[in-house]
Amino acid sequence: MHRSIFGTVRAVMLTGVASVAIVGTAQAAEAATEFNIPAQSLDGALKQYALKTNRDLLYDPEAVANRRAHGLSGRYTPTEALKRLLKGTGLTFSEVSPNVFALRAAGVIALGVSASTAQATVSADDADNTGSISGTAVNNSTGSTLPGAIIRVQGTNLETVTDERGQYYFPAVPRGPRILEIDYLGDTSETVSVNVTAGARARANFQVGTANEEIVVFGFRSSTQKALNQQKNASNNATIISADALGQFPAENVAEALRRVSGVAFGRAADTGEGSRITVRGFSSEAINVQLNGLDLQGTGFTRTIDLSGFLADNISQVTIQKSLLPSHESTGSGGLVEIETKSGLDYGKFAINLGIEGELNGKTAYGNEFQANGTVAGQITSNFGIAATVQYRKTDRTNFNVDIADTIPAVLPDGFTSRTFVFDTFRFPFDPEFNSRLVNGAAYSQRNRDEESLSASVNLAWDIGDHTRLRLDLQRNQRNALTETSRTVASFLTRGRDMPIPELGGEVRRRITLNSFRPFIGFNETDSRFTSDTISFRGDTILDRWTFNYKFGYSKARSRSNNINVSLGGDNFTDLEALINPATIVTNPDDDAGMTPRVVDGGVIFTDSGVPIPSLTAAGLAIFADPTRYNVTGASRTVTDSPTTAYFAEGSVRYEAAPNFLEYVEAGFKYDRSSRTSLDERFASESVGFLKPSVNFSRIFGRNTSAADIDANLLDFGSLAPIGVSGFALPSLRRRSVDAIFDRLAQLTVDDPATAFNEERFRFTDASTLDPINDTGGLIPASTTETRLAGYLEAQVRFGDFDLSGGVRMERTRRNGRSLTSPSVRLNLPGFNREPRATFVAAGLVQFADLAGTTTTWTPSALLNYRPTDNIKVHLAYFRTTINPSFQQLRNPTSISIDLRTANGSVSLREANPGLKPSTTDSFDLDVSYFFQDNPGLIRAGLFYRKISRNFTNVFFQNADDDSVRDEVLAFFAPLTATRPDLVDFAPDTVFTRNRPENGEGGVIWGVELELIRQLDFLPGFLKNFSVLGNVTYTDGNFPTLVFGRSETDGFGQVTLTDRPLEDQPQWAYNVGLNYSEAGFDAQLIYTRQTQDFVTFNIHDVNTVTPAFDTLDLRVAYNFESFGGNWTIFLEGDDLLRGSNSPDIRTAFGSSPGNPNGSFFFPDLLQFNGGRTLTMGVRARF
Repeated sequence: MHRSIFGTVRAVMLTGVASVAIVGTAQAAEAATEFNIPAQSLDGALKQYALKTNRDLLYDPEAVANRRAHGLSGRYTPTEALKRLLKGTGLTFSEVSPNVFALRAAGVIALGVSASTAQATVSADDADNTGSISGTAVNNSTGSTLPGAIIRVQGTNLETVTDERGQYYFPAVPRGPRILEIDYLGDTSETVSVNVTAGARARANFQVGTANEEIVVFGFRSSTQKALNQQKNASNNATIISADALGQFPAENVAEALRRVSGVAFGRAADTGEGSRITVRGFSSEAINVQLNGLDLQGTGFTRTIDLSGFLADNISQVTIQKSLLPSHESTGSGGLVEIETKSGLDYGKFAINLGIEGELNGKTAYGNEFQANGTVAGQITSNFGIAATVQYRKTDRTNFNVDIADTIPAVLPDGFTSRTFVFDTFRFPFDPEFNSRLVNGAAYSQRNRDEESLSASVNLAWDIGDHTRLRLDLQRNQRNALTETSRTVASFLTRGRDMPIPELGGEVRRRITLNSFRPFIGFNETDSRFTSDTISFRGDTILDRWTFNYKFGYSKARSRSNNINVSLGGDNFTDLEALINPATIVTNPDDDAGMTPRVVDGGVIFTDSGVPIPSLTAAGLAIFADPTRYNVTGASRTVTDSPTTAYFAEGSVRYEAAPNFLEYVEAGFKYDRSSRTSLDERFASESVGFLKPSVNFSRIFGRNTSAADIDANLLDFGSLAPIGVSGFALPSLRRRSVDAIFDRLAQLTVDDPATAFNEERFRFTDASTLDPINDTGGLIPASTTETRLAGYLEAQVRFGDFDLSGGVRMERTRRNGRSLTSPSVRLNLPGFNREPRATFVAAGLVQFADLAGTTTTWTPSALLNYRPTDNIKVHLAYFRTTINPSFQQLRNPTSISIDLRTANGSVSLREANPGLKPSTTDSFDLDVSYFFQDNPGLIRAGLFYRKISRNFTNVFFQNADDDSVRDEVLAFFAPLTATRPDLVDFAPDTVFTRNRPENGEGGVIWGVELELIRQLDFLPGFLKNFSVLGNVTYTDGNFPTLVFGRSETDGFGQVTLTDRPLEDQPQWAYNVGLNYSEAGFDAQLIYTRQTQDFVTFNIHDVNTVTPAFDTLDLRVAYNFESFGGNWTIFLEGDDLLRGSNSPDIRTAFGSSPGNPNGSFFFPDLLQFNGGRTLTMGVRARF
């Protein structure tokens, strides 16, 4: 019968008892029973155990106070069950009589240590009584290190977590025999014994898992296990993607792999559709800091965005997305910090060779293919010095098609307005319920052929000088060369607004947009771009007793260059639309003029079954469309870009690990970095964004035409849209073979030959590279920007009970210097278009390069609180402040002064940069609750986040200068001329003065929810237990007062504030649902991803530009086996399985914002055809 002994204080001193032998004997005769004891206080768990087993337990209540027991679920003998309950508590037991167990501190009496020594195990450390312990935790079957594992010293309150290389360190452990225990999600706890000598360092290594796990170590379970152990024990909220997971996700590059992560949305390159950037919790890529091996990566040109498409996954150790930031983290990223770590020279074991090769095909060969190969050689020169070299190569030969729809929204304007520009801001589209659609007047068809080569190479050296010092040197080079040829044909109708009766409105006269004429266009563009990125990162840490010193030095250089060609042919203008448009589709309405002239109001364009618009033309119209004599060369140019960025940094920190009591550690650190970037021209454009200034240009002299047939009767090609499902429609187009002929011919048409009757001077030639940017308006204007930053921080952590609080403050002081050209422009008060010659201002020294400079200082505090009632529950509450740096356009925009002296149009506009623009600050609040499954790696997580953004600068366009500041500054600027040319500043009394200068704005808020589930279904019977589920969903919303240009009913034209708008590039929903199966070397994953639309730009009438919602279904199947002395993986991937080759990917559209009182609408704008689903096959070998 059970005897109640709970609450009895009994000191049990057992000397020389061989408890292991007793347990083993008892187990032989015991019967197993089913246990289901939840994780709770140790005292409560022991009571449930005693009731369940009818065993008596003898223990001192103080010995179990403030200790917790893991949950126990399964079938065990009573002895084995008690052993598992006590695991990790620092207690052990022995059977003192039948069915009676006595509990005691582990490793004290039973190991033959005296009572005085036993007392020392729980006392504060003393220099004469303590030594140190260090070691490494590795997987028993693969030898790979285990970061994020908890290491405990039984019988004490000492506990630590292994670092990214699986290493741990206890600076002060009471001397004597010790038992260390490792707790690693997904594996049973292991213990090792070690004898600690005062003043010396002992070493204890752990090998976790069984030796027959090689069939799964490279799969889903291994990657999840490694990531979740680190997330569970981190002080902040972080999402970790291990190297195995990067390989498991079907993805072209790092950006595409990261879109599977909760809180992350996905941005795609406009020209390829592949992943190039990410959005984290509502913040775009401009607000995300990306580091490689501790070194801040740099953008090029005028953007801070880091293009992740060049980072291939094979030599990456892991990627960490830090969502809540400590003072030791970079604070210049309100969207978070993305840390990319490559593998070190000691991460591969004694010697390793890894090889891989794969190829990708589309369903249609017309879309091209892709090939990729990689190799790694790594080895340990000595036991503590290793080197690894990795090379990855990717060759892409792709073709895709764009269809850009030309339209007018709406076709009929509200009463009293002649242009949508004049419609007041109080109107929302649709203005009339009868006209909730658009008038489609044409389309532009582009075929893009891209030949790209990417090369990534790295050398990684690691040297563990001793237990006290570790050094790493990482050298990385990413290189991407891309040759892109794009032929573009525009088949569209020019439009004209007319006041005419509207039958749909009962004959009411309104301004209606009608088709006025047909004018095609043909263009060709070639971009030969080269991007290189080189990084050198040296890092080290030294441990001296309780002091840890970290130091980093690094250098990076990124450079983007391009040589580009542009050729354009303009078609003749045809106004006889009734002869050109198919009579079966043309729609006309009579005008109210005397002749009741029929106006074409629709029917010039029809849509095919695949959603592609094509002109609805008669045979005569098609003949005109294809006639090369109808196209004239309007221009040909070459552009070049060269934008290098260099940066270097030095960083150091010192941490003091306090004796385990209340204070855990105190850390202080600093960082200095300097980055500079230059560009050939100050224009904020690139080969893919905006319009570059031509370096070499042929411009047509008005009225002197040169047709395509004049150059070559066979100059035009005729392409087909059959690959995108449109048959019977031939497109006249230019190909690369015609470009050289055009340039050669135009070079002969710049000077007239007086010996001929024909006027050969039809084009003007300009070589901007020979022009002086001060004397000549067409010259290339070099620009530069430098940022110098000094940062320091103080951080500490305290622990009380089940809580730990980390925080502190970071200070950053940034100085920015820029150089740009200042130039004035004056339109004179004379008839016609008359401007003061530039030479006037050059002679007066008013056209000059100016240096811009500004300094800002920010303080970013943080406080991160964790509550861990058990080892597998983490509640995270955080406040932290971060910043977003201004764009380079806002920092170094060229200064210009534009004056209009005409009496009726008097205006003065001062356009300038603001190098002193303060960073936008974000105050963030996070609540995150995670439950980690102990038996198999997995979690259930729910998170809330709230971001309050202040000093926003992304939506400030200009300010009206109601005071005299602009007048005074302009007069001061023109002072060298006012004595001789006072007429240049003779402003009319009603002159309007405007200052165009970016300023910090009001800001806004972002809030959202994250839900995540990862779980192996091991509770199911049979083969079903080998399935795992992965799912996450992120909801993000925001409210940003957004400034747009428009017309207010009370204030006229100017800035108008739109409220209740989300941040641009912020999808409201993003989610992933995945199913994984792993068994006996076979691994398969099916994952569905979807994110809703986000807004690119907002419009005053709610005709916004949006990136539509998109989804993908991807499959990866792999088989792992051993052969020829290595581990082999054969895999098959299917990407974008839901999309056929004729299914368009809608890249941009026009849509309404939520809550539009007139109803929602969605008009596709840009369709892209990338070939739909792809199939990839490959093999990897590890020796």
